[in-house]
Amino acid sequence: GRGSEVNKPLPTAVYDTETCEWRNLASVHRFRHSCWGMGPLLFSYGGFDHKSPSAPTADLQVLDLDRAIAASLATPSSGQAEAAAEPDKASGASRQAVVPDSLMQLSAPAGRPGHGQDGSSGRPATPPRRAGAPAGPPARGAESQSDVRVSGQVYVSLEKDFTHLVKRVAIEELEDEGRKINQSNVMANVHHGNSTNGVASFVIDSLLQPTTWQPEPDPNRFMLHPSEVSQLCELCTEVLKSQDMVLKLRAPIKVYGDIHGQYLDLMRLFARYKAPTDGDQGDIDSMDYLFLGDFVDRGSFSLETVCLLFALKVKYPSQIHLIRGNHEDPTINAIYGFRDECRRRLKEDTDDPDSCWNKFNRAFEWLPIGAVIEDRILCLHGGIGGSINSIRDIEVMDRPLQVAQIPSTPIEQQVTDMLWSDPSDNDSVQGVTLNETRDPDGTGRIVKFGPDRVEDFLKVNKPLSMIIRAHECVMDGFERFANGKLITVFSATDYCGHHKNAGALLFVRRDLTIVPKLIYPVERTLNTWDQGMLQQRPPTPPRPVPRQRRLGEEDNGGDW
Repeated sequence: GRGSEVNKPLPTAVYDTETCEWRNLASVHRFRHSCWGMGPLLFSYGGFDHKSPSAPTADLQVLDLDRAIAASLATPSSGQAEAAAEPDKASGASRQAVVPDSLMQLSAPAGRPGHGQDGSSGRPATPPRRAGAPAGPPARGAESQSDVRVSGQVYVSLEKDFTHLVKRVAIEELEDEGRKINQSNVMANVHHGNSTNGVASFVIDSLLQPTTWQPEPDPNRFMLHPSEVSQLCELCTEVLKSQDMVLKLRAPIKVYGDIHGQYLDLMRLFARYKAPTDGDQGDIDSMDYLFLGDFVDRGSFSLETVCLLFALKVKYPSQIHLIRGNHEDPTINAIYGFRDECRRRLKEDTDDPDSCWNKFNRAFEWLPIGAVIEDRILCLHGGIGGSINSIRDIEVMDRPLQVAQIPSTPIEQQVTDMLWSDPSDNDSVQGVTLNETRDPDGTGRIVKFGPDRVEDFLKVNKPLSMIIRAHECVMDGFERFANGKLITVFSATDYCGHHKNAGALLFVRRDLTIVPKLIYPVERTLNTWDQGMLQQRPPTPPRPVPRQRRLGEEDNGGDW
């Protein structure tokens, strides 16, 4: 459209109803034109242009919104933006050479606009999706240079707006807010956030759909090209390299346990208890998220799960936190399903060092192995075993970290304890004992630790007062141990289709009260667990003694 100055074009403004956000894209240089949308394509026909506002046009233009939004995130210089937004008025060929990649303009002959003289359709093919320019991780310590800043986005509620939704506008669009600041420095101390890489944005937009996501109709396909998956792994690896082996985190925060490729359960948790987005159903503006490992294996949607978590980590590096589980290890995920899923759905040779599967595992080697919330709660995947005695034991571990399958040094045993150990069967079993479930040969490398080990560890590492870990299926989704000083959390429901367990997250409030939030198994026509893997490698049973859960109503014949 146009404003009060008829010769000045306005940008194309697109309203995203999911995120409640207006996006300004390149101008189509038209007003009083017709406009319609088909998927991500926005078509405009006719109207007047700004250079000859008295002469109507007969042009058909198409704007690819996906590519235009990715281009807008690249933030070109003002000169480049003006050049990109100014189409040539000469021939159609020369015009297409200078308009933005996202905007295609076709000259329509008189008679039937949009059709050639031979009657063939003039509609262009859908342009391919393009990833934006790579965005590097924030520099270590960058936040400390200006740790209190004003957001560059302002939320505005206008009751007269027909949508009745909250909109976000740039702070510089407010007329009076910055009038007391010197105009040459009006954007001082305003934080615009990190520009997000195109592939990460595309993954989040496509996959983070808590109420509507559905699997690919073809189980052997994946939504991303292998080159895009590879790029996402590299971006996430760079972010992980900039962070410590033991993360120092703040409350409030949500803590998730094992997901194991159960993407539908992850979406259910996001739908019920809000998701890591800045949209209407999100809470990333006021909440951190911590995932305790075992993102992959056994489930049917490991690629969706790990790609979404990596994309969120790239977009929100200081709010989304990932730590390593025992399945983030090539020796383990080569035999529990993830390698086969990469080979089958990405059509790749996983023996190739540059395969996506290998790049995922190289990223896993840079994952932190622990996190501490407000100096009071230690979070890890497995446990403290018999060898972890202080936070310092974890902090000094080197990365990239390769897990030894047969630990032969004290450090290798500590890593094994962190990733593989479990609490003892109940509070009456003290000390360090054999873990017969995970170590049936009785080698003593994988152990169980009693409540006395938990209490001693917390006394030595004051002001710590709680341990949160994952690693084991528990029937209620969470389970307390050591007089409530250790909690196990497990987020996948109905583990391997056998146990009918609930899934949970732990919400750590600002006052450090821990609030469990549960979902229960639902009946599904789609089997989301890898049945072939279940036959080859039966699942680890839940913690003993599980609460009996009856599915039938009658006392005789109900399943427990």
